Amino acid sequence: MTLHPPEVANAQAPAPTRPARNADYSLRPAMIVLGLAVLILGAFIAAGFLTSNPVQGTRITGSSAVPGSTLVAVPAATALSVITRSGQPPGNILNAVSIPRGAVRTAHQDNTAAADQYDAQVSLRANTSQGALEAFYAGAMRQQGWQVFGRGPASHDPGAFEILGKRAGSDGFYWELGAVIGPTSFGTGAPAAGSTDFTLRLFQVPDPA
Repeated sequence: MTLHPPEVANAQAPAPTRPARNADYSLRPAMIVLGLAVLILGAFIAAGFLTSNPVQGTRITGSSAVPGSTLVAVPAATALSVITRSGQPPGNILNAVSIPRGAVRTAHQDNTAAADQYDAQVSLRANTSQGALEAFYAGAMRQQGWQVFGRGPASHDPGAFEILGKRAGSDGFYWELGAVIGPTSFGTGAPAAGSTDFTLRLFQVPDPA
């Protein structure tokens, strides 16, 4: 004897019902959070890069006192403009070079082709003495972040005095600055302190082999 009718006993069990999708659930908030995290990370990376590789504009105005010197320093960017090209020297190097107020450019020379690395110089004249210019560049170069590694008589210029400094450029290279100061001359119409010719030479230090 069966307890249920045949049609009931042979019927298949109903398939389980899938829960209805919650219409309020969305991946959009999670994607927004992820996007913000990536954006913040990118901002930190960019800030770190700019901190270690500052891209500076060229400073052409302003003046400052120099420790140990009576001469007033002004930016050299205008005087150096004739040897500036294609972003070289970089802004942080140009901004670290000064000339005494009143100095005038008399000549310039590009040595890059022979050196296979940026190498150029400008010649200037100032109505002051050799000693005053020596004190000026000894103080100004240290003040502007140059590591002064040489100071004394110029190697190939009798009577001249040179000061050599090294500084990291924002282009990833080290740069050297040489200030070569000639002897003071006393000509007709020259001031009592005389006038002195000097040369500023900038060159990019090549990568070690």
